[in-house]
Amino acid sequence: MGDYPIGVSVEEGLELLLQNCAPVEVETIALTKAIGRILAKDQISNENIPPFDRSPLDGYAVRAEDIKESSIEHPVILTIIEEVPAGYAPTKEVNEGEAVKILTGAPIPKGADVVIKFEDTTFNEHEVRIVTPLPSDRNIVHAGEDIQIGDVIVTKGTKISAATIGLLAGLGVEEVEVYKKPTVAIISTGDELVPIGTKELKPGKIRNSSMYAIQAFLTQCGMETILCGIARDDYEEIAKAIDEAASKADLVITTGGVSVGDYDMLGRAIDKLEAKILFWKLQMKPGMAYLASVYKGKLIMSLSGNPGSASISMLVTGLPVFCKLAGYIDYQLKKTQVYIKEGFKKKSPGRRFVPGRFVYENGKTYLSVANKQSNGMLHPLANCEAIAIIKPEQVPVGCEDAVEALILDL
Repeated sequence: MGDYPIGVSVEEGLELLLQNCAPVEVETIALTKAIGRILAKDQISNENIPPFDRSPLDGYAVRAEDIKESSIEHPVILTIIEEVPAGYAPTKEVNEGEAVKILTGAPIPKGADVVIKFEDTTFNEHEVRIVTPLPSDRNIVHAGEDIQIGDVIVTKGTKISAATIGLLAGLGVEEVEVYKKPTVAIISTGDELVPIGTKELKPGKIRNSSMYAIQAFLTQCGMETILCGIARDDYEEIAKAIDEAASKADLVITTGGVSVGDYDMLGRAIDKLEAKILFWKLQMKPGMAYLASVYKGKLIMSLSGNPGSASISMLVTGLPVFCKLAGYIDYQLKKTQVYIKEGFKKKSPGRRFVPGRFVYENGKTYLSVANKQSNGMLHPLANCEAIAIIKPEQVPVGCEDAVEALILDL
């Protein structure tokens, strides 16, 4: 089997995983199909926004020089020479003693250098009366004030939002280069597993729930998935399933067969494939049972058969891997300090990773966690928003004791 590290820290394991994966290929798609996709190339503006000096309000475009002495006692009266609504260009130049009626978004006429709001004037069809002086450039949005030619408007690795699409559409972008959606193959292993449609469970049998929990999470992360079904506890069958999955997917996830008693089965499968083992076992609970390898240039993440353990280790180490594959530049999980709302008393020889949801009270950020936590439980993961990292020396954790937490920002 060769030499490989056993019982590595979560940080060390994650570094090994990330070193052995890279973003998927790039494709060009229509902007209308790009929502939620990851940009593969900086978007650089080839025009100014706005493209011309424009008015941000309804009013009169005038010369600041003409109104600098205006007051209630000495109003300035200007001749209205033109009206310019949004969508139209002015046809006349503003000269001394003249004004142009201008609506929001319309271009500033040549000669004018300030806009007076309608409500600050009195007017009739032909003249406008101004009593308030304003300096040059007031109430004018200049060309390129928002975006200038050559500006990077959206950076590579950005998840395209509705606002991003609106911005790009405003610049005339019809197509964008994005990363393809990574494809992840999921294999469940174990003689005890039966399809979820099984109505009556025989003694010793359980439904294959982990596969669907993992699939749902991957779909939520924007991945494509391939469900490869159940491989029995036979190393040749497991090896064949991994080989077929690796030929179709960018990443393979297996569940089951990686605990101390079962290791030989999955280990023999990996050995048969001559895959490179990155590590076996992580210093975390739940989720210690974990075998990571590389086969045909593809990561194979082999997780515990316990649904809770598999989900926690996948969230902590898998989410950054998924994000890097998808093309994110910033793919590491963010950390924060939280207080465990219910406290935590369960001791563990190593760091314990506890899922929960955020609760905000009295200016503090709490994490509400389930009262019961075990490797096989899925319900603590319901509505999970973060995972608290509790060190052995921190137990028991009181509700006023701060602990570090990983934010699961999907």
